Amino acid sequence: MNAKPPVVSSALKVFEALELICQAQQPISLDQLARSLEVSGPTAYRIVNTLIETNFVKPHGYRQGYSATMKIFGLGAQYAGSFEFRDAARRAFRPVGMRFAETITVAKADGFEAVFIDKIRAGASLVFYCDIGRSLPLHVGAAPRSILAHLGDEEFESYLQTDLLARTTETLTDPDELRAARDRARADGFVLSVDEVDRGVSGIAVPILDPAGQILGAVAIANTSSAWSAADRAARAEAMKAAAAGMAEAMGGGMAKSAIG
Repeated sequence: MNAKPPVVSSALKVFEALELICQAQQPISLDQLARSLEVSGPTAYRIVNTLIETNFVKPHGYRQGYSATMKIFGLGAQYAGSFEFRDAARRAFRPVGMRFAETITVAKADGFEAVFIDKIRAGASLVFYCDIGRSLPLHVGAAPRSILAHLGDEEFESYLQTDLLARTTETLTDPDELRAARDRARADGFVLSVDEVDRGVSGIAVPILDPAGQILGAVAIANTSSAWSAADRAARAEAMKAAAAGMAEAMGGGMAKSAIG
């Protein structure tokens, strides 16, 4: 018989309580929660206070019970939205990867980081940092800098006040250089990164915006730096911008739009 993996029993009770509260048709009382969880009243009280402290649950006045907050629904929508974004990006950008036999990466904005949620391999497999689940600061690499370029002015300047650490000697860390790079990205509709994340790897990324013009994420194509001539870079930039426009059109403006034109 396989042994069960080690778990934190108290954490299991917290998640069980959250599930019960979310499933309840009306605010659930502390007594109901204690009975359902088979714990004492004081233990149920500590569990629900944990959920209140993390903003997953809210009280409804003295002895009026507890219900889930909108944070739960926001997380669910964000989770579903990530899959919608990823699937739309696959449909739009896979042909670009196949055309050039190169790797496509898909990143979503998450605060001041870009999180890679998909990697579409075509042709020879390129080994570099941007695997699914990994993240980068917004000033490092093509996809992150594409996201950074489309933050609002105040948020952009706030980011420049953070620690701008270098990943390689080519990483942009000077605020003035990042401001200039932002202007170029907005004017050109794409970001070129050369050796910023991994030595010997280049990327070209395009941003994806929601209908209100807010940045959702970015999609990049990558290859070894030595493989691309100036003409190669130009061809990929145009193909990526066209794919971004196609992604926006295919989604009917319901989620994303191109930053081009």
